[in-house]
Parts: sequence; C-alpha cells; structure tokens
Amino acid sequence: MMEFGAGEHDILVCTTIIESGLDIPNANTIIINDANTLGLAQLYQLRGRVGRSANRAYAYLLYDKDRTMSETAQKRLEAIFEATELGAGFQIALRDLEIRGAGNVLGTEQSGHIAAVGFDMYSKARRGGCIGAESGGDAGRAGRRPNHYRRRPSSTCR
Repeated sequence: MMEFGAGEHDILVCTTIIESGLDIPNANTIIINDANTLGLAQLYQLRGRVGRSANRAYAYLLYDKDRTMSETAQKRLEAIFEATELGAGFQIALRDLEIRGAGNVLGTEQSGHIAAVGFDMYSKARRGGCIGAESGGDAGRAGRRPNHYRRRPSSTCR
C-alpha cells in the first residue's frame, strides 16, 4: 500500500478496506467486482477513493449479467450511477433510506443489540416518555398503558 501510494506500482489489488478513508490522490481508476453485492454507502465510499486530484477519475462497477440480481441491488446500482455531482452523499443517504426503509430502532423487528443505542440512552428515552408501549414493551402486549408509558413533553424526545 505504501509503495502504491509512493507511485512505485501502477495497480493496487485489494479488498474493500480502502473504503475506510485511504487518500491516494494519484489513483484515478477503480474497478469494483461484484458491485451488486455491496451496500449503497459502501459503493459511494469506494467510488470516492478515486478522483481526489485534478485528474479525471473512472469507476467501473462490475456484475455478472448472467446472474439474477435482486431488485434491491438494482436500485442500489441505479442510485450510485445517478449520484454523480460533487457532494452527492446526502442524496445517497436519502436513496438508501428509501431503498432499505427507516427501520425500527427500538422495536421487536430490530436486528442488533441495545448496546448500539446504548442502554443509558434507551433508559432516558423511556423515562422521558419518548418510547411508549407501542415500541414492543410488555405493557403494549397486555393491551394497557401504565402511567410510566404516558407520553409527556420532554426535550429528550427531539
């Protein structure tokens, strides 16, 4: 990697590790194999590794045309192809939200762990009335709302 950055090599073959912010201004072309298997934000980050100087940059996103591609993968590739202007990150984020949906951070459909939100933050939100029984708590399943689930104005909900 250091030798590539120093111009000692013309080609760098690597994994998606380069998406984590490597800055090599003389890199002007990236070829991403099986692009349909990557997420939208990941594709955007990878594409951003080239074109960091005055030289024109090229990004080739490859996929196997003989394999069936999911509708979601097609939408991701369309979104990355459309986002060509400088500062398209916000546009990408909106499209990603549209494609994947907003999710349910604290509900029963959430995959992941409360550690990602932080138990302290979750507890404060519950105490502040931001999270009610509709988020999947026991009271919601029982069909009643105890007093501590009542919503009340709180600056922590904003």
